Amino acid sequence: MPGIAAPGAPAARPSGPPSQARFGRFRLEAQLGQGASGPVYLAWDGTQRVALKLLALPGGLDADERQAQQERFLRQAQALSRLDHPDIVAVLDHGEEAGQAWMAMEPAPGFDLTRYVRGPRLLPEPIVLELGARLALALAHAHAQGIVHRDLKPANIRLDLPAGALKLMDFGVARLEDAAITRTGVTLGTPAYMAPEQLTGDVADSRSDTYALGVILYELLTGRLPYAANTLGELLRAVGAGDPPRLRYWRPASSPALEGLLGRLMARDPRSRPSDLAALAAELRALATGSQAVAGSPAVPAARTPPPDA
Repeated sequence: MPGIAAPGAPAARPSGPPSQARFGRFRLEAQLGQGASGPVYLAWDGTQRVALKLLALPGGLDADERQAQQERFLRQAQALSRLDHPDIVAVLDHGEEAGQAWMAMEPAPGFDLTRYVRGPRLLPEPIVLELGARLALALAHAHAQGIVHRDLKPANIRLDLPAGALKLMDFGVARLEDAAITRTGVTLGTPAYMAPEQLTGDVADSRSDTYALGVILYELLTGRLPYAANTLGELLRAVGAGDPPRLRYWRPASSPALEGLLGRLMARDPRSRPSDLAALAAELRALATGSQAVAGSPAVPAARTPPPDA
């Protein structure tokens, strides 16, 4: 990964094998995690290992609702299989087995970015900015295919730091912009990273992903979310009350240009956010080059309550 030279831990090991169970042609070797729409297993299909996601539907759905959810999942899998970008997990196959929808993806080694948003594991600023640039280009590719992620957060981004491998994953609540498959007013995604328009139930578009990218960069740089809240109501009030603490409140050595860029990414008005993600990537890389000229990485001070005008 250009600009990333820090050593990292070995790839995360999957947890608890499900007794070598089988699913169709797949042998399930271990559960890797729980995605937005169902469990994900490390599986062997006879030729290669894949990350196999199964659609888990809530109880209480009638037959028509279950069928609609299955069809939506398979439409998404088909759309995601068109994505061809080195920093987006590839969908290799999809289908339905005994009434259970599934998709097979390339495995993504490493750790998700939640590992790097707290304490001593915060990454140096040039690395964070390079990650941001690569994510911006990956999102630009998805948006060009009419796909909005809608749940962009550190847990859905995997990084193998020694190998320089980055993978954007779990488009579990992704929406096809040209298909009315998500009802207006239904809030999907993880609130802390959601744009104000998503929090109030409006339809998300590509600019909502841009906002989430800004939140992720802010958190990677400071170890804090821009708005501290324990409930959705508190979050709505915090977002409505004003801008978050400025970046340089937590990282005094950061440049005004970087602080201004994060402000544009997290603008409450979607029209004020950057619309050209390729240009955004170039801007982030230029800032990363400037950051590399500064010796060391500024320490993150202990948590404190920002002044009202911070």
